[in-house]
Amino acid sequence: MTEAAGPRAVSWSELRFASPLVKVMTVTCDLRRSGPSLTYYVDRTWVGLPLSGLFTVHARDDEHLVHQALGVVFPQGLEYRMGHPTDDGDTAVTLGFDTGIVEEALSTTLERVRVTRLDVRLRYTLGLLLAAARRGDDALLVDVLALDLLRSITAGLAPERQCSTSPAARAKVDRVRALLAERPEDHWTLQSVARLVDYSPFHLARQFRVHTGVSVHRYLTDLRVAAVLGRIEAGDPSVATIAADLGFSHHSHLTATLRGRLGLTPRAIRERLGRPRRDH
Repeated sequence: MTEAAGPRAVSWSELRFASPLVKVMTVTCDLRRSGPSLTYYVDRTWVGLPLSGLFTVHARDDEHLVHQALGVVFPQGLEYRMGHPTDDGDTAVTLGFDTGIVEEALSTTLERVRVTRLDVRLRYTLGLLLAAARRGDDALLVDVLALDLLRSITAGLAPERQCSTSPAARAKVDRVRALLAERPEDHWTLQSVARLVDYSPFHLARQFRVHTGVSVHRYLTDLRVAAVLGRIEAGDPSVATIAADLGFSHHSHLTATLRGRLGLTPRAIRERLGRPRRDH
């Protein structure tokens, strides 16, 4: 990725790992409440995996809202711009692969930015990758985890198609997605969310599933689980505090959600990440 033109954002990057197969970087942007700004040129296909915050990607005639429950693939040769719809900025991991590996994984040529829902199990795999990169003692493990992520993300890319519903409906669904991603800790109801976009609860539920493939509840749960994993990865010692901060009714509710989605408890996740075992 190279910068082409445009006003400069407050951003910085850090190289976490590099091998002949993959380069792993974290990119943080502190630009807030902004429209499309910098223009970038993609010099080789890469995968973006948000860790926190929201951003929009503007490329050709497409606009994508991206957050920590999604993965995004930027094809080689593309120019794009980014914006930030909230006051939080964003942090993301970028995986840059050897061209031959990407071509083999995709088995087709991408011409547009593609976004896919990031299963929380893949978000957990990303945490394991960053932990292994941080330790710096197992390059093979980082390579394997990076290729696992690439394979899963590219396999999840459905054929490009035009949605049968209107641009206005998509705009309303995107507004709901942004609200949920910005405030996953809120105690949302379908009625309260629908009211914000002037839809009936039934119509919102139907339109949301058409555009995202999942229910509003499943989408919000994925956002909360991704945020939980981020807090655990950062070393937050208190499950009770994480649960309260992210809208879970109790720490046991958080634990049950993680067990149901990942088959793991917070303690087990900490152990695999090499974090202290201090669940309060």
